[in-house]
Parts: sequence; structure tokens; C-alpha cells
Amino acid sequence: MKRLIVNADGFGFTFGINKGIFESVTDGIVTSTSCVVNFPAIEDVGKLAREFKPLSIGIHFNLSVGSPVCKPKEIPSLVDETGEFHGARFSSLLMKGKIVEEEMVKELRAQARILKSNGVEISHWDGHQNKHLYPPFFRSGMSVAKEFGIKAIRTHRRYLFSSESNNRTRVLVKYYISHPKQIATHIYARRNTRMAERNGFKAADRLITPAYLDRSKKSNLETWISIMKRLPEGTNEIYCHPGYPDDTLRKYAVYVDERLEEVAIMKSAEVKEAARENGVTLISFWEL
Repeated sequence: MKRLIVNADGFGFTFGINKGIFESVTDGIVTSTSCVVNFPAIEDVGKLAREFKPLSIGIHFNLSVGSPVCKPKEIPSLVDETGEFHGARFSSLLMKGKIVEEEMVKELRAQARILKSNGVEISHWDGHQNKHLYPPFFRSGMSVAKEFGIKAIRTHRRYLFSSESNNRTRVLVKYYISHPKQIATHIYARRNTRMAERNGFKAADRLITPAYLDRSKKSNLETWISIMKRLPEGTNEIYCHPGYPDDTLRKYAVYVDERLEEVAIMKSAEVKEAARENGVTLISFWEL
């Protein structure tokens, strides 16, 4: 059986992203979403939860972009002189030991509490820009997720996808030979997934990841059609970023205009037909 979770990242980040995700759920293949809760647009999440009961709604833990949920004086190591998160400096500060783990737990707990207060039963957790994979962040995320009864996590068993070759193994070996640092990064990410599973979290078998091995990208319709044709058996996960660009998105993100293309792809008849023709069952995190 070929099963696929299509998770739209970033609900609540901007109202334009919310609009794109609403459309991608209503008329498209999106079965799940992960929420950024420290922006005003999170106010739409209650409507999303009420109108789309089968949808799995997770939390996109964020410690790097925008303003925190907690008051800055409560989490001083997490914010700069303006009271916002450190942005691109977060990862470096975290690995240098300058971010206090107890403050991370406090902020993540406050973020989960906001999502719960909007009537959401949180299905899974992951992190903005995948920064939750850093060890202290990952420990904090697991702790808070267990506290809130969250049952699943994004898998980080990456399946580097190629739409241009029938010999994926050869292309994969060639890629890792030319990118040796990625070997350690991807092994460590897999280790985190195994650690989470040992701690009781459920995860998909693999994370479908285009763009590494060839020119495929998620803002390209042909990539998604090829994914449906070549999807491995078992339970797969892929994340996407449908949305309508707006000023908030342009301020905080570099992946902007492509999101509009992803809205059209999520709703396209061609992708839906490719899923049907190739026996792909679309599921949510609730079905793990």
C-alpha cells in the first residue's frame, strides 16, 4: 500500500498562507498542516479545526522568527535587543550554549498552549526551518509534546527523490560522494526520528525530499506528478508551502513567490489523477 501525508507548513504565519492552505485543503491534496502560533494570523486556526475535522493539525515550533509568545523578559536568551527572536543567529547561539534550555521549554509550552486554547487537538510536531533538529531544541520539543499529549512527529528519514533517473541508487551514491557533509546531517536526522519513536512518538516511514538529486522542486507540477508515480510503498510524508505572498511573508521568508505556484499544484486535477492512477492513498497524521 502507498500512503502519503501531504503537510502544509506554516498555517498562522501570515493571512496569505492561511488562505493558500484553506484552498489546498478544500480543493486540493493537503491532508495536514503545521501551525506557527506566534503571529496574529493564528486566529484563523479555530475555523480551520471546526470546518475540516479529518485534517491533522500540528504545531510548527518556532524559536527563530518573529516575536515570542512569552514576554521577552521571561526568556532573555531567546530574544535580541528589539524583543524578537534572533533570526538567522539562533542556530549559532544555540550550539554555542548561549540559549537557555529552560527558556526554550517555557516558550514552546506557551506556543502549544495557544494552539490548544483555539480548540485544536494537536496531532504532531515539527519545527520552523527544521531547527528543532538541533539537540537542545529537540529535547525541549519532545518534552513539551509529551506534556501536551501530542502523539506524532515529522519523520526525518529523508528519501531523496529523483524524477529524472530510473537508477536512484546510482544517483544517490554520486550525490553523497560530492556532498559528504550531508551524510552526517541526514544520519543524525534519522537518529532523531528513532529517538522520538523510542519515546513513544509515531512517525512515517520516510520523508519524500525533492531537489537534492536533480532539478525537481516542489513548485513544479511535474515533480508532484512524478512523486505520485514513483512513491515507495509504505507510509510516506512530504511537506509543502502553499500560500499567497504578502508583506509579512516577504519580511520573514525567502521562499515567497513559489508558494503561489504550490497553491495551484495542490489543487491541480493532474496531481489528483496521478495519485488515483498510481494507488496513492492520502492520509493524515491521525492515521499513523
